[in-house]
Amino acid sequence: MKKIIISAFLFISSLQMGLGQQHVYRTCDTDVKWREVIKTDPEAAERNAQLREFRKLFIASPSAQKRISSTGIISYRIPVVFHVIHKYGTENISRAQILDGLNLLNLSFQKLNSDTNQVIPLFQSIFADCEIELVLANIDPFGNCTDGITRTYSTLTSSAGDNVKALIDWPSNQYFNIWVVQNIASGAAGYAYYPGANANIDGVVIRHDYVGGIGTSNGTNYTERSLTHEVGHWLDLPHTWGSTNNPGVASNCNTDDGISDTPNTIGTANFSCNTAQSTCGVIDNVQNYMDYASCHYMFTEGQKAAMHATLNSSVGSRDNLSTLSNWIATGTEIGRVIQTCTPVADFSIQKRGVCAGSSITFKDVSWGGEVATRLWTFQGGTPATDTSANPTIAYLTPGVYNVTLSVSNSTGTDVITRSGVVEVSPNPGVNLIPYSEGFETIAFPSNGWIVENLNNNNAWGLSSAAAATGSNALRLINQSGNSAGSIDEIITPTFNLSNVSGTMMTFKYAFASKVNTDSSELKVFYSVNCGDTWTQRFSRIGPSLVTAPTNNGNFIPTASQWATGTVNLVANIISGKPNVRLKFQFINESGNNIYIDDINISGIVGSQELLALQYDFEVFPNPSRSNVQVKLNLDRSQQVQMDLMDVTGRTVYSSSNDALSGPFQTEISNDGLSGVYFLRVSVEDGQFTKRIVFIP
Repeated sequence: MKKIIISAFLFISSLQMGLGQQHVYRTCDTDVKWREVIKTDPEAAERNAQLREFRKLFIASPSAQKRISSTGIISYRIPVVFHVIHKYGTENISRAQILDGLNLLNLSFQKLNSDTNQVIPLFQSIFADCEIELVLANIDPFGNCTDGITRTYSTLTSSAGDNVKALIDWPSNQYFNIWVVQNIASGAAGYAYYPGANANIDGVVIRHDYVGGIGTSNGTNYTERSLTHEVGHWLDLPHTWGSTNNPGVASNCNTDDGISDTPNTIGTANFSCNTAQSTCGVIDNVQNYMDYASCHYMFTEGQKAAMHATLNSSVGSRDNLSTLSNWIATGTEIGRVIQTCTPVADFSIQKRGVCAGSSITFKDVSWGGEVATRLWTFQGGTPATDTSANPTIAYLTPGVYNVTLSVSNSTGTDVITRSGVVEVSPNPGVNLIPYSEGFETIAFPSNGWIVENLNNNNAWGLSSAAAATGSNALRLINQSGNSAGSIDEIITPTFNLSNVSGTMMTFKYAFASKVNTDSSELKVFYSVNCGDTWTQRFSRIGPSLVTAPTNNGNFIPTASQWATGTVNLVANIISGKPNVRLKFQFINESGNNIYIDDINISGIVGSQELLALQYDFEVFPNPSRSNVQVKLNLDRSQQVQMDLMDVTGRTVYSSSNDALSGPFQTEISNDGLSGVYFLRVSVEDGQFTKRIVFIP
């Protein structure tokens, strides 16, 4: 059959974005991860040893010699799926970048790179066309249409390892799984498992900026061909100096990679490219994909034979991948007309929280099929609908709003609606200082409070299990259900600190770890633009956060197991600002439950508060289950305007009175009101506001 490669995307050089980035060489983590596996699963090493024995027999077989010769045909066609694990950041790489990475893999394995002439004459005679092609799957494990790329939101992408494989994993006896992530926990560029590891972890994990040569990749030889290196490991090729991750060590001359025609070497430890390098008595094959040099160009005929042996072995089920039945099952058979799949609707949002009058940009990141038409619907937005890929929408009225995106092509339509994804705060904020919240009377989350559950597991909620004072507190359950790396947040309503200086916040918290080495962390951030951007102001981590002994059970604090956190908001970048929000962020490692209660914000009040004192302003009873009385003392006859607003700034009651000099009192009816409201009183000298709580 004719050799088939992916070349249609070679023209996308105009999309390169990463060439100006500072280059950081990152190594491979395969051997470290392999040693971890065989500690917990010794049979993995036994299975791999069986493969190595099979390899010897396979290569020695006369019938195999014909198949591993350089015939210029595709001998092995492997269905592949890329799983992009992302947080809607740059790690959510484009389809074009993935196709570029796949194209580079096929060029590498088929000896078709334009720089093959760079291989020095000494190794040209054993420079192999490996006759391997990787093809994106067109049918998923459930028989549905796929373009061979999946996209999954998870914060695990920030510190990835085998943890991301539990999110999505296609059967490894049918598909070669490649997980694309933001960052690998060890700091490596990528890693694979040799054949013999359990099927649920089989495959390659690779950083997004080591896929292809465009997009987030910086396009250097080492970077764009690191994925080739990892696929080599997946096909059972060790590093050229042997099965360690320690190149440059003299004792490596006494080890071997098990490949007949790769010279013994200590390996390249400094990412250089010295083609005259001789570390074990002969010239090193530094240009080999399985070294750490910065000039990856070639596999040898011996490595080709070893990879072909792997693809004929039942170890790791590699022998099923390149069969006609599997090609048909995965939609990768030769001559297949590629199906057009219905797109999966998805979008990213520039920011969630804004002040009224601001704008938000949205981005269509739908995947799985080309989008022919789209329709956005923006509740509360201006305009209310749009058909462009990346619309910018103005939000003029405070409130919490939904966003819907519908995408279509000739095969179908998909729709996604995200509820409450836009939070528009009053401008200026409506909460005044002093402020206190003990979570005794409010429904939570509401009244301007927001809960962010970034990992879609346990989230902050109201609890009566324990409290610093009263009966209720906020609680995040970590005793079970929240894995290491989970991030959960609470965002407060907006505060108007225009007339306040010396602002301070205190709160009570209680926390226990499950292990003594726990590094869980509680942070507090502030925003002066309604949550558009955030800056950290407070942190407690590990032992400094703990308020109770280590506890593996369901932690419920006693009265003595509460501590006080103090957050200094005095700086003029916070105090004096009209729109301030605060955010509590908990990052779980090995933590138990955490509680927060009694949030108090105080400061030196300004003219508005002094004006309220001047008019003897009172509201009672407060909180109230019925009507409330408003009392003033006027030094002259004047008009008194009263406006009752909810936490979004919407006016729910309004009155205007021509009042005589002296005591003035009026009543505000509780006409089905419940929750937190703000009464703004306007007199000739100015305005002042009072927070009112209506209890249902």
